[in-house]
Amino acid sequence: MSTLLKRKVSLINRLTTLEDERTIAAMERVLDSETHYTLSAAQLRQLDASWERYARGEATTYTPAQVKARALKAMGESQQRQKEPVRT
Repeated sequence: MSTLLKRKVSLINRLTTLEDERTIAAMERVLDSETHYTLSAAQLRQLDASWERYARGEATTYTPAQVKARALKAMGESQQRQKEPVRT
């Protein structure tokens, strides 16, 4: 039996013993492709280029705390722009 077939059988066995509705619903979403997206060729090239910059040490990286601070700052700026009157 191939490794892939063994994995399928193992997964089927695990699924048949599940009693948790949320887990089953999550599995259905995964199998129905509602939880993931396929990247286009252009997106994959961009991702590869970004990874290469990171691997060479050329990319800017942030700590989790820095990411959070930047996101909160961006959200605050976005909210501020929404409150400003529209000038025509």
